[in-house]
Amino acid sequence: MFSNIRCLVITPEAQVVDAEVLDVVIPAYDGLRGVYPGHACLLCLLGLGLLRYHDLQNRSHVVFIEGGFGHVCDNEVTILTRTALTADAVTTTEAREQLRQAEGQPTSTIEEVQARRAAIRRAKQLLTLTLSRE
Repeated sequence: MFSNIRCLVITPEAQVVDAEVLDVVIPAYDGLRGVYPGHACLLCLLGLGLLRYHDLQNRSHVVFIEGGFGHVCDNEVTILTRTALTADAVTTTEAREQLRQAEGQPTSTIEEVQARRAAIRRAKQLLTLTLSRE
């Protein structure tokens, strides 16, 4: 029986996470994917959302992910993404300001409506990330 998983979160700029963990929840493009020790191999497209995991002391951690790919095999979860932000990378004030700006974007065309929705969703996820510290 396997007892833990190695979790790696990598962006083009840095390796954000390299940890032994108990479990991981991946924000896949089509929904959340829970990964536990012994999970079958998996390759998935990532969406925008919060990656969650528990370290070996069962403390909860949250990382904002914005697209990319997730790979699970041999008790290793590898996340390759454009953006990965930990809870200490964004303040609640900054997240609220991004949400305010997103809500103020124009909605004259379908493209503007879609861009506004995406910006609001992103800002809300960042706000949830910052609130996870509390």
